[in-house]
Amino acid sequence: MPSRWRAGLLTLCAFGALCLIVNILSGTMTASEGLDFGFAHATDSTVTIVGVKAGSPAARAGLHSGDVLQVARLSPAVRYRLKTGVAAHERLTLVVTHDGVTKTVLYTSGPGVPVRRWDLWLGYAGMLWMLLFAALIAWRRPESAEARVLSILLVLFVIPTLVAPGNWVSPWPMVDFITSIISFLLSNAGIVLLATYALLFARPASALRRGLAWAAYAVAALSTINADLGATRAVFGTGYGLARSDLLLTDLTWLFPLLCVLATIPAVKGPERARVVWTTLTLGTLYAVELGTQTAAAFVPAFTSAHGFGVGTQINDVIILVAPLGMTYALLNRRLLDIGFAFNRAAIFAGVSFVLVGIFVLVEWLLSDWLQTASHSANLAVTGALALVLGLSIRFVHARVEHVVDNVFFRKRRQDEEAIRTMAAEAPYVTDAAVLVARTEKILSKNADASFVRILLDDGDGTYDGVNENDAALIALRARHVTLDLHTLETTVVGELAYPMVARGRLVGALVLGPKRSGETYAPDESKAIAQLAQSVASALDVLSSKQASRDDAVLSGIASLSESIRDLRNALFARQPST
Repeated sequence: MPSRWRAGLLTLCAFGALCLIVNILSGTMTASEGLDFGFAHATDSTVTIVGVKAGSPAARAGLHSGDVLQVARLSPAVRYRLKTGVAAHERLTLVVTHDGVTKTVLYTSGPGVPVRRWDLWLGYAGMLWMLLFAALIAWRRPESAEARVLSILLVLFVIPTLVAPGNWVSPWPMVDFITSIISFLLSNAGIVLLATYALLFARPASALRRGLAWAAYAVAALSTINADLGATRAVFGTGYGLARSDLLLTDLTWLFPLLCVLATIPAVKGPERARVVWTTLTLGTLYAVELGTQTAAAFVPAFTSAHGFGVGTQINDVIILVAPLGMTYALLNRRLLDIGFAFNRAAIFAGVSFVLVGIFVLVEWLLSDWLQTASHSANLAVTGALALVLGLSIRFVHARVEHVVDNVFFRKRRQDEEAIRTMAAEAPYVTDAAVLVARTEKILSKNADASFVRILLDDGDGTYDGVNENDAALIALRARHVTLDLHTLETTVVGELAYPMVARGRLVGALVLGPKRSGETYAPDESKAIAQLAQSVASALDVLSSKQASRDDAVLSGIASLSESIRDLRNALFARQPST
């Protein structure tokens, strides 16, 4: 089942990426010459044209500001285009009333050269980041319901945005109309998934949380029906305008999932709370901004114009990038998903490459004037010397980049790993075996986030804390002295990983860790630190056991010597008694 989820989610992410690529290449999310006419004064049956620019396709068609489009007499395809914009070189037949005279006008759109605004590029980058993030979650955690919901939520935020009316224009208006109907459904489904995500924590959910979630589902369903009926009425009926009640319903669609999250955070305890807070913080910010811009649009029409030129649209584009950026930082720095090790290596490699190549290019640019007049041999000598210096400095640059990357993204991971290694260094100096075992269990529970820690010690009777020494896991640990993934063995030992505890070539015990409470896997560097701790504790326990055995032998020897002395004394006393 996890493999099927992984395949399905990755396919969905790939489809989202395809939509994004098509959108960028075709410029369908941007404004073009074909959107020069406006309709700020729309009613159910007419649209007043405003803002006709000189030399635009609208001007060439003979349209003027103040002309009234007779919506009821237009074809469904043209009515849909009035709400979303036109495709490049598209021809529309308009019925216009000018100075009291109604006439038919043939409108031909321009070439559709897109206007690439800075905020749109940020929006594109944010959506690509969301898709990559969703794919990563799907790849790493397909067995987790929380991960699946989060992955789908991110994808369903991107795809409907790309194909929403006004953002997607193809040569076929009715195909676009059907796409818009589907986009309303997918968009609202993606929005309410935040409420579903919140319900997966702190179960069973309270009546308040369930009520807010069901309210979110109900409002989303009503909003979808209202949007689809409104679009159908505008295209095939006589209605055209957008009532404030429609925007209010849209606002409530964003509001109830936010309320569900706010009600969930206080109910979540322990390690899960950090995951809920950090994961929903950036998503909640995205939802809150969308809610704010929707509300502003209801009262200030210019805040978000019909075709995406308003301030509200620019704010939304920016926040689309901020959301995945914040989530990435949270999941890496707070260790909520096990991608840190791979990201660490990739970031360090990219950082080292950037620094070295940047220095090389910068130095060559600074010396460009001199190199142009220098001889060929001098050019080669300078380039070779520069390459040699950079090559010798790789180790230094690598160390500095690794330090920066660790401090920015992996501070908590490094702190936890350092705490485990510190315990490994201190273990030989603990003089009480019970205290050593208790401290080891506590440090791993806290800093390795293990759901449970169990130390199986040799009982001396063929068992390790009740587990038979012929168990498959114990045999493998005794024979190979390597860390074991317990899921790959048929063993009675319950847990995620088992670490050998070896002293003087003998298996004195096994350190068993349960799954992480956060649900992630143990990172390679972290696992090495735990293995080091297991080995150190094994050696310390062996020394304490030897000392205890020596003390026991000394006590027994003393007792035997005392017994012998008492026996000798008794024999001497009996020997001095006179015979009768």
